[in-house]
Amino acid sequence: MDLKALKDTPPWDWPEGTAEKLVSVLRDEQAAKPDRVLATEMAGDFTVVNDELVEALLAILRNSEESEQVRARAAISLGPILEYADTEGFDDGGDVPISKRTFRGIQESLHALYREAHIPKEVRRRILEASVRTPQEWHENAVRSAYSSGDDLWKLTAVF
Repeated sequence: MDLKALKDTPPWDWPEGTAEKLVSVLRDEQAAKPDRVLATEMAGDFTVVNDELVEALLAILRNSEESEQVRARAAISLGPILEYADTEGFDDGGDVPISKRTFRGIQESLHALYREAHIPKEVRRRILEASVRTPQEWHENAVRSAYSSGDDLWKLTAVF
């Protein structure tokens, strides 16, 4: 299964096994950087996202040896599922492709990673952008701080 070919295919036409292929690329630290960036982007698509893909994305975010680009893309890919799970809730069961435990794990991980000052600026910005898709108490101060930072990129994140 060629990731570049999948990129040009609508997600609803992706073949069986796409999620497993993405997990494989995400966990393979020796995979080519363009493939890893593409896999992190595709992993956030609603047609494939699941608990295992979320765990692979979070592992990338936590890994300081990963490139900043891959880590930032991993953060952004978590945003849509956070928003969907928050909007839909877990009461009906089956509608949300991740478990409630995974949902909470994403929220907790993003908050903990955002607080770590040694995380690269771009990754921290993307963490904030993804996490605000499901509002939490800490966001108000984080957004206020980003806006008043004097840094144009942080201001852009705050406005987002």
